[in-house]
Amino acid sequence: MPTIRQRLVFSNLIKALERGENIDLKVLMLKSGYSPNTETKDLTKSKGWKELLAQISDEVILARLYQILLDKDKRAALEAADMLLKLKDRYPKNKLALEVFREELSKV
Repeated sequence: MPTIRQRLVFSNLIKALERGENIDLKVLMLKSGYSPNTETKDLTKSKGWKELLAQISDEVILARLYQILLDKDKRAALEAADMLLKLKDRYPKNKLALEVFREELSKV
């Protein structure tokens, strides 16, 4: 279950994304009461944070990406979408696309 501080960071993150702002997760963490010594990975790798991220539908992210592609200059929004995809572990680490494809096929 997410902690109060995790929920606060998550809420502020969503608000910043909606405004199209550049996001510094460390700054959001500090504003939410985290110690300056706490690393962002401590938050993003936590079970509570992953539960919060699971609330965001991938369909919403994909729809937003599609909107961004149709617009001209939405660099901040594109970076925000990129960040969300990274946070949801949608980028395979140290794997070629072919390896990921094979893994997906083996699950079927």
